[in-house]
Amino acid sequence: MKDTILVGLDTSSTKTGWSYYVNGNFTDSGVLNFSKQKNSDIRMQDMVNSIYEKLSALKVDIVAIETTAVTRNASSQRMLTMILGAVYGWCVNNNVEFVMFRPSEWRALISKEKKGRKRDELKQWSVQTVEKLFNKKVNDDEADAILIAQALVNKYE
Repeated sequence: MKDTILVGLDTSSTKTGWSYYVNGNFTDSGVLNFSKQKNSDIRMQDMVNSIYEKLSALKVDIVAIETTAVTRNASSQRMLTMILGAVYGWCVNNNVEFVMFRPSEWRALISKEKKGRKRDELKQWSVQTVEKLFNKKVNDDEADAILIAQALVNKYE
């Protein structure tokens, strides 16, 4: 029987965290980092191409991703929406299931504990939660990607 491959993504135009699950078990994670590329058009193309390469290499069956939340920065919002759409298009083109979670939704599927309200508090909570659950030290981009995928696993357990 074929393994089911789940990839969690915490996307941005500079650093995208990814996680890799096999049959519901966390296996690997990392960050696609294009923060040194100052030209935003080139950075976006590089990020989208890198995400496509990662998804293809991992032979993914399901992508779990955080949907965009309304922000005050319209430029960041547009870039995140473009990346989200690019990933959705890749999934449709490759017959891969695409699951979106609102930030509060995936966090609630991980834990009912108080997580904080400010961005820095939520990032710290993610890093600490990954360390507690998986005994792995990661940055917040990678932590969110791990927990987004874990939220989908938890939803179906």
